[in-house]
Amino acid sequence: MKGYSTSEVSDLVNLPPDVIREYARTGLLDSRHQKSKHYRFSFQDIIILRTAKELNESGVTKSHLSKVLLKLKEQLPAHRSLTSFAIRVEGGEVVIRDNDELFNPESGQVLFDFTISDLAGEVALLSRQAFHEAETSDHVVCSDDWFDLGVDLEAVSPADAPAAYLKAVEMDPQHSDAYTNLGRLAQEAEEYETAEQYYRSALAVEPQNVLAAFNLGTLLEDLGKTDAAIEAYTTAASFADSHHNLARLYELKGDHLMAERHLQTYKKMIDS
Repeated sequence: MKGYSTSEVSDLVNLPPDVIREYARTGLLDSRHQKSKHYRFSFQDIIILRTAKELNESGVTKSHLSKVLLKLKEQLPAHRSLTSFAIRVEGGEVVIRDNDELFNPESGQVLFDFTISDLAGEVALLSRQAFHEAETSDHVVCSDDWFDLGVDLEAVSPADAPAAYLKAVEMDPQHSDAYTNLGRLAQEAEEYETAEQYYRSALAVEPQNVLAAFNLGTLLEDLGKTDAAIEAYTTAASFADSHHNLARLYELKGDHLMAERHLQTYKKMIDS
């Protein structure tokens, strides 16, 4: 179920299927062969393919095209909605604009401008259709498939994603990653009590889920629960940012020794 088929992507970006498969073989995309041996593509892949088409039509050389697309791939966030993004030319450079933030994948003289939200609207229809088909299918859809569908929906239609994640935990109450993503979405919606419940559910079934622990730490810190936040960040000690946040919290508590220890650990981790 995860992702979009070659045929669907071909219709969306107006590229021949063989060209799409060629890009997939270069490693520029995160596409994977499924059990059926067919490629499945993410929304990030679709953005890269759409950009590739526009760059190619603007006369960008093949060698420069690969550099631009690689930089673009590195800049696109993997776990958040992309509907607020736009790709355009500013000052003769290819840039990604996200509200007031500007990302510069690579310099390039091109002549195109498209808003990702427009593309997301088209892709969202496919994801919603997949959700409906999964709900009404005679075949049992596994929890991981529901989770993957939730990830797809987050990129193109965030409001629809929680329903898919809830289906995942309904199928498998031990699905820690689904609880984590539900918690993050609730936190972003400022539903803090609900977010905390989801994070703690994730940690109850997977105590070493560092992402759930780190996110819980940020939530508790925002709620002013310093000691509880410290406990959560300590569980997520494999994240460098956990130590950065621990250093700040210990400094606020007046424990300068612990603050310095975590600050030094943070520096070591980001320099390694």
